[in-house]
Amino acid sequence: MRQSCANVPQVVQGLAYCALPPAWVRFDMAEAVEIAVQMYIRAVSERDPALRAQQLEACFAEQGRFVTRSREIRGRAGVAEMLTRFHADPRPSRIRLLSVVDASGTIFRFRSLVENHDGTSDEFFDAGEIDAEGRISLILTFSGPLAEAGDQDRV
Repeated sequence: MRQSCANVPQVVQGLAYCALPPAWVRFDMAEAVEIAVQMYIRAVSERDPALRAQQLEACFAEQGRFVTRSREIRGRAGVAEMLTRFHADPRPSRIRLLSVVDASGTIFRFRSLVENHDGTSDEFFDAGEIDAEGRISLILTFSGPLAEAGDQDRV
């Protein structure tokens, strides 16, 4: 009998998540990926540092990696510091998903948009993987839209 991770939730400020489920709980890895990614998206959007830290602990591996074209952040604490800097910036207004969270096995991908107060926006494509405990162990983040195959000027 397959049980959903959601059947044994832990609670962070009223938000259910499933990290480190009991050994007897079996769940689909794609479901675990979706749970971790949804919590990560909440954490990225969360302005309260204490709640954001709880959410990151629930969804991001302690030694997880956040990789962009220009840098690599190692560890949950490093990601928390990055998000603190992000929220200190007065430009961003909100973050929203542009796609579904596509999850298969232990991997995922999604598109998001940071809308700024001045009317501009920044698009992102994220892909990653979760570990055996259901936490994100790797996120690869690409900024900007991907150029079309025939669009040589943008490549």
